[in-house]
Amino acid sequence: MQRLSDSARRSTRSLPDMAVHCSILQASTGQFRHFHIDQPAIILVRQGWKRAATEHAHVSAGPGQAIFLPQGLECTVTNGVGSDGAYHSDAYVLAPSLVALYADPKLRPTSEAILIDPDTGFRQALERARETIAQGDETEEAVHRHVLGELVIRLQALGIGLLPDARENLALRIRTLVRSDPACDWPAGMIARQVGMSEQTLRRKLALLHTSLTELVADVRMTTALALLQATELPINRIALDVGYESASKFAARFRTRFGLSPRDIRIAAGADERSGAEVERPRAAAE
Repeated sequence: MQRLSDSARRSTRSLPDMAVHCSILQASTGQFRHFHIDQPAIILVRQGWKRAATEHAHVSAGPGQAIFLPQGLECTVTNGVGSDGAYHSDAYVLAPSLVALYADPKLRPTSEAILIDPDTGFRQALERARETIAQGDETEEAVHRHVLGELVIRLQALGIGLLPDARENLALRIRTLVRSDPACDWPAGMIARQVGMSEQTLRRKLALLHTSLTELVADVRMTTALALLQATELPINRIALDVGYESASKFAARFRTRFGLSPRDIRIAAGADERSGAEVERPRAAAE
């Protein structure tokens, strides 16, 4: 039986070009392989546990702990349902433009997930970040930047370098483009024009990265769908449409193939009834 604290709710709020806050709920333990982190993120675990693993390292966090996920990381993410019957976390996704304002270029970029045991000051900074994102237009943009910039400064105080590798990452550029509208068809010619190269050159460069446009578009759609399932109460058929699938059954089959769980498994524990809720703002990142 899924048991959640009274404060546990799926929600997503964003400040364009600054940050996104998601309250993530998951009813079943799930392992998500080859998960791409498109923007730096802090995941604070409330209930259950979280693990991020690569071939080089792995970190696990329980309630009250956090994991920092650097931009560009590919890892296996596991969200685990604990004895309390659910996985619940707060995800703070930081826009690269915000990071660039506060990050120290002298710090070596962090390339692996980092476990954080937040002290009182760090927890208070996370709470202030959550509140300022929720305030939206009620607060001046400069105030938002100041509050959210504190997270960058506190991460750097822990030795975490947030600026990405200076080398261009073509796949990341395409993922960012597709994430802006995952329901779009995204023909190869359109993407090639957006990244400033011919279709032939684009396909050749992606082949050198052992990927393709089809794979990139499909993966962004699936990771966006996962974020919507975890952090909103949108109906599953609406989520299918939002990520480019007119058929909910085809969407569900593709989702299960990618993640090993059905969309319903993300939302509902065994024997539980699905709740329907109000539509909320679509997140622009999936770093949960």
